[in-house]
Amino acid sequence: MELTITEEVTGYDLVKAQIQIAAGESLNGSVLNIPAQEEIKLIGFAIQCRITTEDPENNFMLDYGTIIAYRNAAGMRIRLDEGSSHPGVKISPFFDYTLTKSISLGKQP
Repeated sequence: MELTITEEVTGYDLVKAQIQIAAGESLNGSVLNIPAQEEIKLIGFAIQCRITTEDPENNFMLDYGTIIAYRNAAGMRIRLDEGSSHPGVKISPFFDYTLTKSISLGKQP
């Protein structure tokens, strides 16, 4: 499962946990307090979409140039992991083609 999806459906910040574990903390210690795998409860469903600079009319090859229009998703349970994506940004052929990851969480009824 993708890291961001796991974080959304469990409520645990996995990057923070990795840093704290590298500093010597224990998963189920008092700092992290992450339970055993079988005790972790899922709190909903999530989907991740990657917004990229691929060109579907050119066999999905990397595309580059200047972004002329860009609008983020927004709302409750929408998470965006992005860099500098806005109108006017110049995308070079050496740029990571993933502009944004949009993660949406739906809670269980």
